[in-house]
Amino acid sequence: MSAARTQVWLRDLGLGARFALSGREGWARTVLTAVGVGLGVALLLLATSVPHLLHQRNVRSAERDLTYYGAALDRPGDDTLLVGEVRSGWYGQDVTGELVRPEGAHVRVAPGLPAWPRDGEMYASPALLKLLADPRNTLLRERIPYRVAGAIGHAGLLGPGELYYYAGDGKLTAGQGGVYRTNSIGGHVGPTDLSILLTMLLTVGVVVVLLPIGILIGTAARVGGERRDRRLAALRLVGVDRPGVHRITAGESMVGAAGGVLLGFAFFLAGRQIASGIAVLRTDVYGSDLVPNAGLAALIVLAVPALALLGTQFALRGVAIEPLGVVRNAAPPRRRLWWRVLLPCAGLALLLPALHGLTERTNLTMVASGVALVLVGVTAVLPWLVERVVRLLGQGPLPVQLGSRRLQLSTGSAARAVSGITVAVAGTIALQTLFGTVLGDFRKGTGADLNQSQVSVVAAQGQTAAGLALGQRLAHAPGVRNALTFADHWGTLQGRGENDSGLPVTVADCTTLAHLARIADCSPGAVYYVPGGTQDPVPAVHPGDRVDLGSDGKGGLLWTVPAGMKQAAALTAPDGATRSGLLATPQALPFDRVDSGVDTLLDLDPATAATTLEQLRTMAAAADPLIQVMTLRDYTVDRKYTMIRRGVTIGAVLTMVLVGLSLLLTTLEQLRERRRLLSVLVAFGTRRSTLGLSVLWQSTVPIVLGLALAVAFGHLVGGVLGAITGAQLVYDWTGTLWLLAVGAGVVLATTLLSLPLLWRLMRPNGLPTE
Repeated sequence: MSAARTQVWLRDLGLGARFALSGREGWARTVLTAVGVGLGVALLLLATSVPHLLHQRNVRSAERDLTYYGAALDRPGDDTLLVGEVRSGWYGQDVTGELVRPEGAHVRVAPGLPAWPRDGEMYASPALLKLLADPRNTLLRERIPYRVAGAIGHAGLLGPGELYYYAGDGKLTAGQGGVYRTNSIGGHVGPTDLSILLTMLLTVGVVVVLLPIGILIGTAARVGGERRDRRLAALRLVGVDRPGVHRITAGESMVGAAGGVLLGFAFFLAGRQIASGIAVLRTDVYGSDLVPNAGLAALIVLAVPALALLGTQFALRGVAIEPLGVVRNAAPPRRRLWWRVLLPCAGLALLLPALHGLTERTNLTMVASGVALVLVGVTAVLPWLVERVVRLLGQGPLPVQLGSRRLQLSTGSAARAVSGITVAVAGTIALQTLFGTVLGDFRKGTGADLNQSQVSVVAAQGQTAAGLALGQRLAHAPGVRNALTFADHWGTLQGRGENDSGLPVTVADCTTLAHLARIADCSPGAVYYVPGGTQDPVPAVHPGDRVDLGSDGKGGLLWTVPAGMKQAAALTAPDGATRSGLLATPQALPFDRVDSGVDTLLDLDPATAATTLEQLRTMAAAADPLIQVMTLRDYTVDRKYTMIRRGVTIGAVLTMVLVGLSLLLTTLEQLRERRRLLSVLVAFGTRRSTLGLSVLWQSTVPIVLGLALAVAFGHLVGGVLGAITGAQLVYDWTGTLWLLAVGAGVVLATTLLSLPLLWRLMRPNGLPTE
């Protein structure tokens, strides 16, 4: 490029930049563009920060891990620590504690602690200290009665809202139930590899979350198009050629985009400051963990202005900017459908090969590209659909006529305004279908009958006496309708030579045994033999056989099977377990001869279940802090699957918020561009309510069509993705209805928020013009 040509380019770009920063209208348009682009940039920076965030949480979790993975430590040492883990809760929030007793002077201190707490003292997270300081939480203070020695630092917590503590307990012993000895503190960072299916879920989730942001950035860059085109027509009148017009437009759009990038970083930094006080879907983070990837951040800085520039230039493709005006308000040619469906068809073509099996990670690139093309195809088909439908409108009340006529004159603008919501809803529907379809691969049923029991109180081996006494108290606690207490033990059947084998033994009263096996005539002193199934075989037992109840199985604690032993059939207990082997009443086999864990299943009154649960936890902690009170569930879900689904859901929520804000900015700018028209209508006696309803109609028609398109494309993509996994398709129609309600609610809220500006613009003083 010659020096003269370069000078012309720089002159035109500079002129466009001056237009963007001159006058009230220029500043308003540039600010709106920058805010819209900045919101998108901020969310993109947040997305690039997620890997660092997860890594930091994983590192902190590993560095405070006290679990011992080596050979058994039989003796205390100068670097050993006795640990008892406490798992509790508080009205739906997890409360986790570590009871510790250092056995030497050189035990490594956990991160976030200045030293190990002394006997009766504790270090707690700031969130837990805040809860304990609340005078209404007396039950929690009774459960955690230690003196506060200080707060756990940032390095020892996963998030600012985590309820975690370390408490010193000088009574811990190595033989105590639930207590172990360790000298391995921290450094347990393990691999975080994901299966091909989980990787697919994550990949599709990233595409669905980020794609609407790119669309919104392109839309935000086209704010103020009509006013800009009239100004460009004036430039043509003074001799600027068409390439020069495009260069001036590029310079103007680059200013808004560059300002948007700067605002995006500012929004992101501001969001980091408040992130520590926000929890979404029970997930909270430290703002300092939100660090964007440097390479991806640099790519955003370069790609966002380029995307804004392409969006602006693309908007000029169908506009004839001539010296005497802009030929945009003339009737445009009808949009063609054939090329618009090529994008989703190409996307489906990329997805089809994966139907034969997703075995290689390289296939994920095709899957991600296919999903992106189909969703982008939604934005291509939507203007055609809006144009076809609005041509049929026009009849009805005056607000409908006004709104319909406005839509007929600017179908492209109406479609662009809701394209972000359409893509976001379509992508989220596809994700819902995919997650629901593969849920069966990550969810396992527990078999628990929540109609009989909802809580399990477990005392570990060595806590038999405390567990039995607690079970009796819990049975009479307020809010408890029924309690089943039993002791599970693993004995060794003697006298079989080399074939001596393990034998499960359960001790409980007749009422409890009736829930564990099909027993007709239970009486004190009864003993029953329950054969095992094919999945859990047990050795045959006969009267007179000797069973070693000792933990080492060396014949130290023998018990003889009585002659009156009967056979019974197994039942699934309320906790979902099926118990086989020997079932004995305490009269035949006393509890004190079985050094085992004790489990109490509780049936709570639904009316007071939440309060009763907290009272039970406090009662259990008073008996022994290491006794666990667990809520029963009818199924468990893989932790990695849950984390991915939760993260993608949070991203979708943030994207929806961004879509709403961007749509609000677009609506406000459209109203500003139509200020003279609104003033004319008011001057001729049009009611404000009529204009307000017409604006609502202009928003309603495109969003209804967009959501209909989103449902169709979302279920199409979700169905194909579900078929790739090979599982039976599951469509979440309830979730779809919720998404449609959210999408419609976003548009309705945007319209309502724009009404104050509408009222202000509907004044006769908007008529004067130059």
